[in-house]
Amino acid sequence: MVNRQISGMTGVYYVAAELSKLGYIALVTARNTKAADIVAMNDETGLSAAIEVKTCGISTSDNFWLLNKKDCEKKPNNLVYVFVKLNKDKPHDFYVVPAQFVVENIKKDEAKTGSEWYYIEKEQITPFKEKWDLIQQITTRE
Repeated sequence: MVNRQISGMTGVYYVAAELSKLGYIALVTARNTKAADIVAMNDETGLSAAIEVKTCGISTSDNFWLLNKKDCEKKPNNLVYVFVKLNKDKPHDFYVVPAQFVVENIKKDEAKTGSEWYYIEKEQITPFKEKWDLIQQITTRE
C-alpha cells in the first residue's frame, strides 16, 4: 500500500500532466507550499491559476476528500482545487472546483476525542468533474 504523502504527490503530478496536455505551463511547487501545489500559466496571456490538489489513493474511499481548517478561509479568485481519485483499472477522476465553492461547502465533524476534521463529499463536487475550462476562464481574464 502506498502511503498518503506519495499518493498526494502522485495526484499533483497527474494534475500537472493533465494541465500540460491542455497547453498550460504547469509548475509544481515545493512540498507544503502554503499558496498552491501547482501554478498553471497560460503562455499566451501570462495569467496564471493557483491549484490546490487533494488526492484519494487507490485503496481509499472515493466518497469524500479530507481538508484542513485553513480550507475554510476566504481564497483568492485565481485559486482552484482539483480533487483527484486515483483508480487502478480505469482513468483517474479529476474534479476541478472553484475555491470559493469549497469554502462555502466544506463540512466539519468532531471526533469523540474532541478533535475536528474537515471534508468535502463526492456528491457535492460531481458537477465539476473534468471542468478544466475553469482554469481557462481564470487564465484568460483581462
